[in-house]
Amino acid sequence: MQRRLWWLALAVPLAAGLDRLPATPLGAGPRLLDEELQQAFFLLRGPCPAPADPVILAIDADSLELGDLLDPAERQASPLWREMGPWPWPRALQARLAALVLERGAARVLFNIEYSQPSRYGPADDRAFADTLAPWRERVHLAVRYSLREQGGLEQSRLRLPVHHLGAPGLTTLLQSPRGVVEAVPGDDWLRARLTGFPPPLPRPMAFLVRRAPPPAAPMGLDFPGPAGTMPQVPAWKVLEVPASSWRGRTVLIGVTAPALGDLQETPVGPMGGTEIQAVALANVLQGQGLRRLPLWGDGLLLVGWGVVAGLLLRRPANAAASVRLALALTAVVLLAGAALWSGALLSLPLAALLLGTIAGGGARALGQGLSEGRERAYLHQVLSRRVSPTLLRDILRSPGPIWTQAVGSRARCAVLFSDLVAFTPLSAVLEPADLFALLNRYFEAMAAAVLEQEGLLDKFIGDAVMAEFGVPRSRGDRQEALAAVRAALAMQERLEALNAELARAGRPPLRHGIGLHFGEVIAGNLGSSRRLEFTVVGASVNVASRLAGLTRRFPEHPILVSGELLTLLPGELVVEPLGSHAVKGWPVPLEVHALKGVRDGDGGLA
Repeated sequence: MQRRLWWLALAVPLAAGLDRLPATPLGAGPRLLDEELQQAFFLLRGPCPAPADPVILAIDADSLELGDLLDPAERQASPLWREMGPWPWPRALQARLAALVLERGAARVLFNIEYSQPSRYGPADDRAFADTLAPWRERVHLAVRYSLREQGGLEQSRLRLPVHHLGAPGLTTLLQSPRGVVEAVPGDDWLRARLTGFPPPLPRPMAFLVRRAPPPAAPMGLDFPGPAGTMPQVPAWKVLEVPASSWRGRTVLIGVTAPALGDLQETPVGPMGGTEIQAVALANVLQGQGLRRLPLWGDGLLLVGWGVVAGLLLRRPANAAASVRLALALTAVVLLAGAALWSGALLSLPLAALLLGTIAGGGARALGQGLSEGRERAYLHQVLSRRVSPTLLRDILRSPGPIWTQAVGSRARCAVLFSDLVAFTPLSAVLEPADLFALLNRYFEAMAAAVLEQEGLLDKFIGDAVMAEFGVPRSRGDRQEALAAVRAALAMQERLEALNAELARAGRPPLRHGIGLHFGEVIAGNLGSSRRLEFTVVGASVNVASRLAGLTRRFPEHPILVSGELLTLLPGELVVEPLGSHAVKGWPVPLEVHALKGVRDGDGGLA
């Protein structure tokens, strides 16, 4: 299954990448995730130094409540102070503020104030506004509002143009995320789509009035240097206190910043007034540092490329846990790369699509492997629960490994134990079948217990013979497995003697067996037919152990024989009696054979 599911690493980012397309319901979730990530990037970066340009000439709460700050005598000291009060101010006063900074060298003035209706103070106020700003008409820009409303079941677009004709008007519309967070200045594609049908010349976004080049086709993401209050501001009522040189060459944005007038909007760095947001947009254009996105085809190439790379990488892990770890590592790579490009190059990647694709691909791969491993563990439990000790079985089930699913087998080094009853055929001829099977079962129960106590693999019963291995399917090291096989053989001999004592009390003849021990290379794996498979080992080492068990018939006083190969793994640890070299069928050279007497303890005696 996992081989069929990895392709989700390619399919999911392509689907999630629909967040780059407008009005795509499938992309709503990824868009929200991208928004959360962008807010997190702003938070992690923290505030940056405020740009020097533009500066906000702020009609703030103090300017609107000057009567509460100054006594009447103080207000009479300045003509500007005398006219300042609750909003709206006379347009003539607003024009004098703009003229003041222009006279002192400001490069341009932009009003983030709507003048789409005649002044409530009468035509004379509008004439005074126009006459005051006439000397700088090309350097003064007024706001244009765009609105979209439903009327008669149809959506209608509307532009609210200023009644005054000065410099090119600036569109104050900013793009918001699905949750209403201001995030970008409209690009040329958006303007053409929304403003088709309006008479030319179409207004440009206010932020792009400060440069000659037209706005880019794609929206320009806003790079907020910090939370509200970061952009440089001068309260309108303090305009005369600022040195004239402070205005020289700077762009001045005049707008209302008083919170009571309800112009707060959500941004990635928290609530912020609309005038300050326009100042951020102006600063981004002036510095050429707005957040950028790849074009749609660039997103597509990135998503396809990453999907292929991630999919190929996710095919490499051998188990579900490794797939999960790799998916998490790839997710971290995507996040770190996205954060680095966002912070260093102001490039916003489709991170949600990349992350969702990586997680989905890794999850699918891990799910397929987990299901496969579950089936494998169930099979292993069925096959091995009666053939290995509970401790070894738990270890195997925790990490089965590929050996269990490869019918071709794999090479391993282990100790092979072979035991065979001597002169059992004549005994079976005189015993009743029930008595024969009862005796064999008692014998096998004792022999199996000795093997399992040493965490060996009880391979099979072959007639009256027992075959076991130590070192497959898990090896604790050649020496430890060889010693475990020796201890198991000695325990088998002890249990046989105990069984013979019981048989003697029952008037039955004793049993005698021969045990052969050899250490060498085997091939381990599943062997059998499609209807019945068993885990077993084959190879010359198995034949040698079997031949050693048979060789005990020539040495009836030595029931346990070990090969020289096994003895070399336990130098000085065993008590043995050399029996010379013997030709063994299937082995290319004579085999050094030793009779096992016991295991030495720390003092040199028998353990």
